[in-house]
Amino acid sequence: MPLLLNGFTDHTINTGEIEIGYSAGPDNGPTLLLLHGVTSRRDGFLRVIDGLVNDYRVITMDQRGHGFSGHASGAYEREDHARDIRYVMENVCKEPTIVWGHSMGGGNTVAMANNPPSNLKAVVLEDPAVFGRVRPEGANNSPTMNGFQLHLSFIEAGMSVDQMTPKLQEATPNQPEYFAAWKAECLLQMDVDILRGVVAGTYRGFDDPAEMLANIQVPVILLQADPDTGGILPDDYLTGILPDNDSFTSQKIVGTGHNINREHPEEILPVVLPWLEKHA
Repeated sequence: MPLLLNGFTDHTINTGEIEIGYSAGPDNGPTLLLLHGVTSRRDGFLRVIDGLVNDYRVITMDQRGHGFSGHASGAYEREDHARDIRYVMENVCKEPTIVWGHSMGGGNTVAMANNPPSNLKAVVLEDPAVFGRVRPEGANNSPTMNGFQLHLSFIEAGMSVDQMTPKLQEATPNQPEYFAAWKAECLLQMDVDILRGVVAGTYRGFDDPAEMLANIQVPVILLQADPDTGGILPDDYLTGILPDNDSFTSQKIVGTGHNINREHPEEILPVVLPWLEKHA
């Protein structure tokens, strides 16, 4: 299955330690870099792309171990990803850039923004994985984590895309039509050790998530998915880590699952687009 990005050009760049695949849309305005979550790839933002490309220069990258980027066994911690993001910002984006990170991409964005390149302009965090050394209570039994466990079982059973697709359709019946075959391909492209680490909880979180968020020196909007319908950030946990400053905004989008941009584009775009316009 080719990338689902009409009107984009596909590229690869070598950071000096890994090959990173990325796609660039037309130069229609300020630069916006999109960072997908775990088990996804650069076209994971497909359902919001049309709402962005007419007003922004959208660049979207496969993070290491995903999609068409290289694998790096043993080097998938936050700072490993952050180095890649900085490199792409400095050598591809170049212009002042807003970074939108979902889930893992959100956590990696936080790591990058604690030692940012000079062209970081603002940050969108979509239900970001901003955990400490221990995951919040209930996170290991969330719908999202249960989905990861199911995905890992499919991979370890040696299923092909064709074998995996109907099982994904059955497990996630309310997703877009393209989703099951696309997700199957994403799962077989990624380094399975990443998914094993996520399921086992062996990846290091932040020493102090509250401090990491407070250290970001550019405007931030954090979009919380609803924990009752699959969001990964419990209300009490998020309240305890949010900075108290005028440049940091948080909004809960009630009734949405963890992947807001794919499952509820009609809910997220009316929130994000005015904020982007203000800060671009």
